[in-house]
Amino acid sequence: MKYLKRSLVIAAAVCALPLLYSCSDDDNGISGEEVKNDFHLAFASGSEANSATIVQGVSDLSSGIISSQKGHELESARTARIFASADGSTIYSLNYTEGTIEKLSYLGGDLYTRVGRIDASVPLGVKSLRFTKLNEELASLHYVRATPLYDSETGEVYLKHSVVASIGILDLETMTLLEGYNKEIEVELGEELSALGYYISRIDAPVVSGSKLYYGAAVSKWNASSGKAEATDRTFTLVLDYPSLTNATAISTTAVKGATNGYRTPTQHVNEAGEILQLVSGNEEVHIVKIKDGQYLSSFDYDLSNLLGKAVASNGWFYAGKGIGYIPYEDLSKDKIQIGENAQGEPSYSAMWKLARMDFNKGTVLDLNVPDNLWLTQYQSSVVRDGIFYIALSP
Repeated sequence: MKYLKRSLVIAAAVCALPLLYSCSDDDNGISGEEVKNDFHLAFASGSEANSATIVQGVSDLSSGIISSQKGHELESARTARIFASADGSTIYSLNYTEGTIEKLSYLGGDLYTRVGRIDASVPLGVKSLRFTKLNEELASLHYVRATPLYDSETGEVYLKHSVVASIGILDLETMTLLEGYNKEIEVELGEELSALGYYISRIDAPVVSGSKLYYGAAVSKWNASSGKAEATDRTFTLVLDYPSLTNATAISTTAVKGATNGYRTPTQHVNEAGEILQLVSGNEEVHIVKIKDGQYLSSFDYDLSNLLGKAVASNGWFYAGKGIGYIPYEDLSKDKIQIGENAQGEPSYSAMWKLARMDFNKGTVLDLNVPDNLWLTQYQSSVVRDGIFYIALSP
């Protein structure tokens, strides 16, 4: 993750998250009726690893004023992960590294009041949970850990990695976990791939299609000689039976290689045919591939890098419907500049980010005319309303 080390004003601008959302004060005695269909914007304000997350509602984007000096501050040990109800009347926010999720009702303008809260770190056994809204009723809380296993006699012969997931489905109405949540889900990659050193190190961006729950995955390959992880030459997706959260297996393809979990931005969307459109990013390439009935379809590969004619990277994309998607991407053909420092105090760099419109029906792409020097790496959401796609843009 990149951390900004700039003045408050610059940090707030660069970290702005494209969340067209809504939020409020928590348990502060504010009363009133819920307001629907406003746009809601959220942004991170701060530097280093920790930053405040501020949200504010805007009824008219053509005349509303967005300010880092107002809004509601969410619970946030680090940058919060936020989702809104379809009508904008309710916000759900994960306090990352604490494992708590708060539910807030939007009362208009800067007025928000907390109406529910859950500490999911207790039943799921981990504070660094990730959080994704699945639909208007349910959300996923998820985490995975991988541990190398060695033979019991000498402790020197590598066997495989143990991959264990913690997953729970959250009822957004009651803010309680459904029955069947499990903090010890054994993930099977298959005997052959496990013995070769492949393991899943992160899961995110889940979607439901049919009776299956699909998680994008970050995968590495263990080098037993060096005792270090190496880049993978495959792509993986974690699949579970849904809603039972059983039969945790991984599907894989060698047609593309890279990560499918993304970073905050969604990587997977279910189209009108029930197929999963999944982003794969790695090796300066970005692909959108299809999964159907639990298998990768070799007949579909939307190669964004090739269509744009340059090296690119991305953390996710947004589906507008009817075969049209919008994708923030890092233009790796441009020079990188230092944007801050990582957790180890080392300089972190990024090239400018851009936005493209993808047409999967025609297999074409349109590079949109947006300002230079954007930084869109942490974008969490967008809005399609009355046939128009809305996304916040930030330098």
